[in-house]
Amino acid sequence: MYEPRIIAFLCSWCSYTGADTAGIARMKSPANIRAIRVPCSGRVSPELVMRAFDQGADGVLVLGCHIGECHYDTGNHRAAKRLPILRSLMTFAGLEPERLHLDWVSASEGERFSKIAEEFTGDVRALGPVHWRVNPDRKQVASQMLAASREAIPYPETDCAAKTDAIRKKARELLANNQVSCVIGYEVSRRGRSRPVFVYTPEETGRLVWNPDCTNNLTTYLPARLRPIKGKEPPKPVAVVVKPCDSKAINVMVAENLYRRDQVYALGVACEGIRCPDGNLQTRCVTCQEAVPIVCDTLISGATSSFIPRLSSYAREEIAELQDATPAERLEFWLGHFDRCIRCYACRQACPMCNCPVCLYERDDSTFIGLGIGLNEKRTFHLGRAYHLAGRCVGCNECERACPMNIPIGLLNQKLAEEIEATFDYRAGLTVAPSPVVTILSGEYKEG
Repeated sequence: MYEPRIIAFLCSWCSYTGADTAGIARMKSPANIRAIRVPCSGRVSPELVMRAFDQGADGVLVLGCHIGECHYDTGNHRAAKRLPILRSLMTFAGLEPERLHLDWVSASEGERFSKIAEEFTGDVRALGPVHWRVNPDRKQVASQMLAASREAIPYPETDCAAKTDAIRKKARELLANNQVSCVIGYEVSRRGRSRPVFVYTPEETGRLVWNPDCTNNLTTYLPARLRPIKGKEPPKPVAVVVKPCDSKAINVMVAENLYRRDQVYALGVACEGIRCPDGNLQTRCVTCQEAVPIVCDTLISGATSSFIPRLSSYAREEIAELQDATPAERLEFWLGHFDRCIRCYACRQACPMCNCPVCLYERDDSTFIGLGIGLNEKRTFHLGRAYHLAGRCVGCNECERACPMNIPIGLLNQKLAEEIEATFDYRAGLTVAPSPVVTILSGEYKEG
């Protein structure tokens, strides 16, 4: 008879003692459970959970103190918010949701521990062995599942000369008056491509342009330029050209104390969308409903600005199609894409929210790729990165655009954004507010 292997992360102060209480009272508990003692349920990171499944666990059980009884005051608040989001992400990637369970057990509730352990083991046993881990000898995975076809919308012809002139004029004024030390904008390279440019003097402002190919999210450069250095003067303000989707990143960064709002001068551009090389709108622009930047000190609208609302919902259709598929089909879909990943980190480098000084997935072990290039490691990287962006992703979709292998990682971010909005009524970047995933519980949660 099949017997599942279950990893249980138990809070040192309550649930681990509750398990000990059950043992002292000689209550029955399944032998399938391998207990791991942790300081707090809030310390159970997504990497630990995914690594447990990668190592062959058929189920993961996380038990903490009851809400209001945490030894660290609000540690279990974090677990109560994070674990459901992680379960939703892993379910979207092909794991049955019943294999990851979060519950609460106090030190005196030995009977409750025994009951939860028995019921969870029974549920996992009914599901059978987990198919999450990929064998090392598995070759290229070919996904046969096709998501909904993406609607192609031609880019509307617009004259950007007025916007270019307005950006140059304002940039020249800011630099001449010494209001900012630098203007981050776009220029056209010798190859005719639009690319980021850093302008430091009024004479250089003639390099600045605006056109349908200005795709980069320039807020990515702000944290490094505005990070204070010990023993040196505080960095001077910086001006940056932002599109509506880009501007929301400023609110998120300010909420995370990466810099102050007065250190950034936002040159907001009213946007008709950004063009793909094939002449159509980029995928992020198809469903965009925002014409004017949320964060804006000067609005560059131009004489010919004409925003056309796009009502296509291909992203939601693709997500819905994946959710309707079986776990095995979802797993094949994502493995087929993740297997093509070359761990170049282009997605991380292009993302304004991936701003950790040292990335968790690039350890100092004398290799650039860090955690390895196996299919399991690739999946852990992409799902872990998506989880780290939960409640923080502003939807600029630069990660997917920068990916040389065309992996639809934007769907993972979109899925978590929908989960966050449905659960907490929160969309990243609309206001200067931290992600609800890192705040304490309020009225949206009821135990049990």
